[in-house]
Amino acid sequence: MNSVSLPEDCAKQWEIMLLLLSSEERKIDRTTEDEVDTMNYFYKNKGVRKILLHWLQQMQRTYCRKVNELDTALKCDEISLLWRQKGNDKFRTNLVEESYKCYTNSVKYAKHNSLMYSLALANRSAALLRMKRFQECLSDIALAIEHGYPLEQQHKLHLRRADCHIELQQRTEARASLDTAVQHADSLKLSATNALEFERHIKMLEKKLELVKEERCANKSVVLPDWYLGPNPSFNAASNAIELRRNDTVGRHVVVNASTRRGDVLFSEEPYAWVALPTDAAAVCEMCCAGDVNPVPCSACSRSVYCGERCRALAAQSFHRWECAAAQFSLFPTIGIAHLALRVLLISAQSGFPAPPRLLPETTTASELFRSYSQVDNIQIYKQDTPPFYRMFNLVTNFDKMNNTDYVQYALTATMLTLYLESYTSFFEFLSSQLPCKLAEVEMKLFAAAVVLRSLGQLVCNGHATLSLSTVEDGDGNGRTMSEREVRRATAIYPSAAMMNHSCDPNIINTFYNSRLIIRCSRELGAGSEVFNCYGPHRAREPTAQRRSQLRAQYMFACDCSACSDSDRKDFVLLFSAYACQSCKGPVSWQGRRPRCQQCSADFHPERALAQIDHAEELAMQAEQMMSLEERCEKMHASYRLKQQVWHRHHSSLRVAADRLARLYADLGEFSKSMELIKQNIQSLEYQFGSFSVEVAHELRKLSDVMLERILNAPQHLEHREWCLEAHKIIKKAIQLMELNYGSWEPLVARLKEQEAFVAALLAESRTPDAADCIHHNLHYNLKI
Repeated sequence: MNSVSLPEDCAKQWEIMLLLLSSEERKIDRTTEDEVDTMNYFYKNKGVRKILLHWLQQMQRTYCRKVNELDTALKCDEISLLWRQKGNDKFRTNLVEESYKCYTNSVKYAKHNSLMYSLALANRSAALLRMKRFQECLSDIALAIEHGYPLEQQHKLHLRRADCHIELQQRTEARASLDTAVQHADSLKLSATNALEFERHIKMLEKKLELVKEERCANKSVVLPDWYLGPNPSFNAASNAIELRRNDTVGRHVVVNASTRRGDVLFSEEPYAWVALPTDAAAVCEMCCAGDVNPVPCSACSRSVYCGERCRALAAQSFHRWECAAAQFSLFPTIGIAHLALRVLLISAQSGFPAPPRLLPETTTASELFRSYSQVDNIQIYKQDTPPFYRMFNLVTNFDKMNNTDYVQYALTATMLTLYLESYTSFFEFLSSQLPCKLAEVEMKLFAAAVVLRSLGQLVCNGHATLSLSTVEDGDGNGRTMSEREVRRATAIYPSAAMMNHSCDPNIINTFYNSRLIIRCSRELGAGSEVFNCYGPHRAREPTAQRRSQLRAQYMFACDCSACSDSDRKDFVLLFSAYACQSCKGPVSWQGRRPRCQQCSADFHPERALAQIDHAEELAMQAEQMMSLEERCEKMHASYRLKQQVWHRHHSSLRVAADRLARLYADLGEFSKSMELIKQNIQSLEYQFGSFSVEVAHELRKLSDVMLERILNAPQHLEHREWCLEAHKIIKKAIQLMELNYGSWEPLVARLKEQEAFVAALLAESRTPDAADCIHHNLHYNLKI
């Protein structure tokens, strides 16, 4: 290794260092060993220990310090002050969203329980009030006062608190906050100028309070859907409609034992362990996995955030006290999924390792304890009253099918994490009391290292990404249209859901509420049918050969699901990148063969088609430069028409072009033209992904927005009622598909329900004697567009 030049940034050294160390071990096939034997070799290897400890020290020196004037892994009041000043500048110029981000950074870097912390929280509460995030504003006010906000300024926070309660229609709380503000101000003996300003605010809020006539009920808590036919006592987190079976051909698998319908809940499972992914998106609470939270930081580092003090305290107790140092020196973004393997160990230790049923009284070695956990019936361990650790421990690792280099790299990573716990935490002092038998110190460390190694193998083939929706403005932010994108919030392990086998054409839908995984049927299933998940490669997105290659590389099996074995469906996805035959408009695709139409066998000339696409793209670029919307639409329409002549009607890029043009038409007020293009895309998406797919759901949401714009912009139009009827049925279908694919708790579903209520009210106002039947028909709208 001494002759190899490593990158200066020690975080970037990690993968290279793993390759170099594993190459030294390539002559010995360690995949035949068990995890304890492997860790016994690497953990006790002096050369490996020296290199890994040196690297950890480098990471600490490099990242656990003040990186620049605006960032540090630790707490720093000077940096907090700089961010608060930046926030003040943004707030004064009414850039409220940007000021909020600056104030959040100020909160993260401020020393816990310091004046700087309370000032940052108070300033952030002002931004939250402007952003109409009233509950979060109230939380920040309470925290600011609790953490020492200056007494001479607290009356202002009480006024802000009263304003929030008024906006939330909470009359009693608002009255109490105003009274508290007056009492506090009286105790301060304000100057004449400040007293006049205070009185002005009081009078303004008193007038607002007069308009609050009724108490608004507190926000209703989310009600999660129940398991279809109730919970299964023999299959933890699963429905009574399914059961876990095992055979020699497919191993453990999930089968339906009663007929199910689309939308029926088959699993509702909290993860055994999970970790937040590093992302630039909205903050995620690292304890409960709630998304888009108003961050409350760790009291020691600036790298971990939570949705509130309760979650912060729970995290500190269960895992963050052992992870805080690693978070400070940027270890987790560097090692990827190995962070979750470490979390599995920490969660297991916090709960206490259960006593295996066959544990001998004289057990004193890591190897004996480790092996005893696998000496169980791997179906019976899924009973609800069985310790969760057994389900985690007995997930497959695929170590027996893995190449030696990968296995050695996992072992080196597990060694490094064990050395981290040994050198930078007191974890092993705690672990000694959490084991079911007495182990010597070195045996205890070997056991911990083996758990991490085993978890790494399990997570690679059983890990699950958790998703949420994030709403973004389209274009320059001045248009009428919005869109959503799925955001990966975390990586988690769900032992019960992991029992489903793969199909490239799955029959379930995964939804998430915070960290909970809720799995529903995506279609009707008859008794005896197997329940299939999709491990990533999907028949509607990738060709068969590519799917099989990905599955073989990561999961080490040859896929022979219905989508891969059905010769008529193997190349289905190629249709969505096909060109249009100039003779019959049929699909033309070629892969090293002579291009020829699949329908009429006419020759196809790719060079002409590609030249026409180049011209179309040039027109699209010109459209972006046009000053007026009319000119942009004209150019973009010309570009789209050229693409229609060249690409097959289901080409995915043609849908993108149609979407761009539809957005421009919507911004121009040409709603009917915009809707026609969106409807074309819906038909194409239904053909590729299915009528109940998430892709169709998003497009329906988009269509409903444009329909509402048309309704609002022409209230006196002769066809106004017909527009309302059409919009009503589209919104209802959008709600149905969004709830199916994301859950009723998603904010977007609530927005759609508000739209539905609005349109229903318009219909009620314009009701005619024969209108009831029309509405009834639309409520039972055929879901196939």
